[in-house]
Amino acid sequence: MCRESEGCGPDRRDFLIGGAAAFAGLGALGAEGAAQKKEQPPTRVLDDPDIQHGKVIFKHGGKETFDGFLARPKADGSFPAVLVIAGNRISEEYIPNTCAALALAGFVGLAPNIFHPLPDSAKTEEDYEKALKEHTKYDVLQDIQVGADYLKTQPFVKAGGMGIIGFCFGGRMAMLFAARSREIDAVVAFHPGLVMTDREMIAHLQVPVQLHQGTADRSVDATTAKKLQEILKSQKTPVELFLYEGADHGFLAYTRPFYRPDDAKLAWRRTTEFLGKHLKEK
Repeated sequence: MCRESEGCGPDRRDFLIGGAAAFAGLGALGAEGAAQKKEQPPTRVLDDPDIQHGKVIFKHGGKETFDGFLARPKADGSFPAVLVIAGNRISEEYIPNTCAALALAGFVGLAPNIFHPLPDSAKTEEDYEKALKEHTKYDVLQDIQVGADYLKTQPFVKAGGMGIIGFCFGGRMAMLFAARSREIDAVVAFHPGLVMTDREMIAHLQVPVQLHQGTADRSVDATTAKKLQEILKSQKTPVELFLYEGADHGFLAYTRPFYRPDDAKLAWRRTTEFLGKHLKEK
């Protein structure tokens, strides 16, 4: 579903970007992935005793709307918040664990369920397209705003700006949201791709951006990451791009067939240091 229109940009259905990689990743890991799975991933920490986590339900007008997953340090105090924008259902194991890994690093991690219109029965690309037909990227941006508003009301969230992390389609949405919001102080995007129709919105993105891209990504051409870096630099957006030689799509996600332990550790260290610099040191 990661169709290209100058990168990872489906012309027909914006919302389907993460689907193909998800379908592949939910299957067998294969020989390389199986061997790599023996090592504890840096973001597989959901059972750590120093954090607490669980499902949250967002309300509007006193009525329940859609859900999300939140993780935070168990210690007293308030902590900087980071939104986690998935490229597929947030029930995929690595997303709650990414929130938990953020909590272990001293943040509050929240993944709003931007795929909430999807029924549990949706399995194929056709199922996805039918279920998400009317849920545009602008609806997704509103879903992310709901998550941001929720975080601002929590006593354990530090007042001020927050960060945002996104994967694939979620990486694009993370950048687009940061371009529209005054609440975001730092963006981390993994293999987000580049879409022509997004350029006007990205022009408003001024907060620091960190990009992660595998050079062997078969879903998002690595050249789009370099092009995106050039665009951001040209508009004076602080940006840094990290390329991972030989890495394919989803190399950070230990549930995916192309997970790479060494690259995942390095990318996660860079991510938490970047967020710490721009959120904790304010």
